[in-house]
Amino acid sequence: MLELIEIAQLVTGIATLIVASVLIWQMIIQKRTLDIAHNDADATMSLQAMESRSEQQRWLVDNCDQNMIDKLKKGFEHLNDEEKQIAQTHFDNVLQMIVTEYRLGRLNQSIEYTKHNFRNKIMMNKYKAMRDLFRELYIFESPDFILASKDFMDVGKDIWEEIEGKELELKNKE
Repeated sequence: MLELIEIAQLVTGIATLIVASVLIWQMIIQKRTLDIAHNDADATMSLQAMESRSEQQRWLVDNCDQNMIDKLKKGFEHLNDEEKQIAQTHFDNVLQMIVTEYRLGRLNQSIEYTKHNFRNKIMMNKYKAMRDLFRELYIFESPDFILASKDFMDVGKDIWEEIEGKELELKNKE
């Protein structure tokens, strides 16, 4: 009788080991599938971001002439009402794209990638008008309205300060 119990325990142990092995194998397969899906999603997001940026750049080129470019270099206050609307729309559209990429963890929220976007996509490095728009957003934004994380906005602040050569301070809110 004792031998039968020992055999039953041995069979149960082997069955448990087999089931555990199958479950581990299924987890490995599922992890690989999830990795592939993540890579596909990242590739799709990259392509969509590139398409959106390209479309935004084409839109700006279509709505901008040399006179406006010269004014953009001088600052936002040098633009007429129509040009201000064009500059504001470009700024808002590009900022929305990079905020979304950052929020979704694009390139693991790379600081260098985000800096590149502020410099080159919002064009803070080329146009004082874009830095003026960022400054207004940064210093007057209500803390109750969350555009992006503080870390994200601080990257833009660092780029602004680097280009302007001075500190960007928040407006005193009372």
